[in-house]
Amino acid sequence: MISSKTYIALTKFGIVGGLSFLIDISLYYVLSQFLPTSVAKSLGILVATYVNYQLNKHWTWGQKDSNKGRLAKYLLLYLASGLTNVATNEILLHLIPDAELATNLIAPNTNKIIKHIFSVKVDKIAAVLGATIMGMVINFLGQKLWVFTEKEN
Repeated sequence: MISSKTYIALTKFGIVGGLSFLIDISLYYVLSQFLPTSVAKSLGILVATYVNYQLNKHWTWGQKDSNKGRLAKYLLLYLASGLTNVATNEILLHLIPDAELATNLIAPNTNKIIKHIFSVKVDKIAAVLGATIMGMVINFLGQKLWVFTEKEN
């Protein structure tokens, strides 16, 4: 059973992650109107990562010190979780059958497709979700047990 302290930390971690995602995507969208998309995305990630680190450090894990080693640990953890995320996505894409969910407008009595409305690759969505969950688990456990431990060695 999960302790109430861990549940609260997990909830805060989720809120911080959601906010960081919104910062990343918002900056990417706005900056990509004026800058190359690779630069806009890089800036979005950098700002979101900084905000994520600061909010998790102070709010989620309650760390008040200015330990310089924490940021290095945090960045190493994010590198590891990012690589795991990419690898998990690739593995799941190979394991999950190629499938597409399509919405079409069909003529009555003929079953003939009049108009293709929408389609989405189900395997890609499942792979991204699985990879994201794996990355979140690694990030949460890494932050809880390594980056933001209660006392430094």
